[in-house]
Amino acid sequence: MSQTVAFHGPRLFTLNYSCMQKIVPIFILTLLTLASVAQTYTDSQVKEDLQFLIGSIEEFEPALYGYNPDFKEKTDAVIRSVVSDMSVLAYFSLASKIVSLANEGHFNLGDWSDVAHKGFVDNTYKYMPLSVMVIDDRIFVWINSANSEELQRGDEILSINGRASADIIASMLPYIPSDGHIETYRLKSLTMGFPWMYYLYVEQPESFAFEYKRQGQRSTVTIEALTREGWTANYQQRKSAAPEEATGVKQVYEFDIKGDVAVLTLKDFTRSLVEKHDLEAGKLYEEIFEQLKTSQVSSLIVDLRDNTGGRNEFADDLIPFIMKEAGKGLFKTTESWKGKKKDYSLPKMDKLAFDGAIYALVNGRTYSAGAEIARYLKEYGNATVIGEETGTRYEGFAAGSTQSIVLPNSGIRIGIPRYHLAFPPSSSQKTSNRGLLPDHEVRYTIEDLMNEKDLEMEVALGLIK
Repeated sequence: MSQTVAFHGPRLFTLNYSCMQKIVPIFILTLLTLASVAQTYTDSQVKEDLQFLIGSIEEFEPALYGYNPDFKEKTDAVIRSVVSDMSVLAYFSLASKIVSLANEGHFNLGDWSDVAHKGFVDNTYKYMPLSVMVIDDRIFVWINSANSEELQRGDEILSINGRASADIIASMLPYIPSDGHIETYRLKSLTMGFPWMYYLYVEQPESFAFEYKRQGQRSTVTIEALTREGWTANYQQRKSAAPEEATGVKQVYEFDIKGDVAVLTLKDFTRSLVEKHDLEAGKLYEEIFEQLKTSQVSSLIVDLRDNTGGRNEFADDLIPFIMKEAGKGLFKTTESWKGKKKDYSLPKMDKLAFDGAIYALVNGRTYSAGAEIARYLKEYGNATVIGEETGTRYEGFAAGSTQSIVLPNSGIRIGIPRYHLAFPPSSSQKTSNRGLLPDHEVRYTIEDLMNEKDLEMEVALGLIK
């Protein structure tokens, strides 16, 4: 079941707003949304909902205080900040902040149909018509869907409505759920959702005054906010040929052997994709590693960039094939919100276990089961890790099934992860509330992204040579 893949560059993301479907006539939706935006909550309603949210997180998130002993102190401060009536968006910002204080990335913060978000779908919210790249504390234009075509890809945005880009980024990050103190995942999330996050968490202006820099020259331009419909129309009119999207089993993985170097790209283990292509983790890995054995490959590059996980067996079942020596003990323990624990013993080393050098390519969106694989490659396969800090806490994280709660006054639905996965102490990395730290850190510039460079792959191939 081998698949062929060319060495590829980093995968870049923009949100596809066209997938949001209208579910009631637009006239009715508009009236409802205008009413909801104007709606306010009393301070007692806000406090009731936030306290309900805090109590639910405490009830269902089993590792909450293990990783965050000051959660109650910090959330109490949020409650004390509520001293008057609040708009929908101000209320939602506080709910987001409380979720973020749990320091777990597997939360679901509302949906497109709730009172805070539905204005995006029904075209009553006007927001920033740009996709951007957030690199550290800098913002760069990526796709301009505004009525004005002045801003170009690669322009650095220095300020928006008089506020410096670095300050804007710093103000938005506290609202984004992420494991521990991992900034790479938050920055990736901010890149993917910057326009609508700016609307939710910063301001809702009718226009945006940008100060920007192009080739060292500073300029200014003002563009008007647009609805999703306006966004989409401009985007469709200007877009160039879209890159070819993966189809078939290549949506899940790709595998290629070139000489004595193999590249295994593990993309997505989402249940729907795995079931659609009728894939079984153990059988898949057996076929791949049998090819590695017969082809006498000496170096294996495992590309986990932007793999945000899915079916957990695609992480666990890889261990026997990448172990460098037989081991004893546990490789993880799970605990449910009810306190039920389950231990997972290290499996036997498979006869097809790869005995060559392993290189793992990772980034901030190497997450959940994707980050589990990265950990296993490091701990049991002695892999050389290349890229940036992964998005999931190295010592463990909350995930598994989700407890859905509805905030009493707003009706906003929050999903709380209710299983904790804990890993045994590591001899290779002793950190707290951090992701897997790379052996070779890679940092992209906007020029690298525009030129579609693949720096992680370049480093890996350079080390192999």
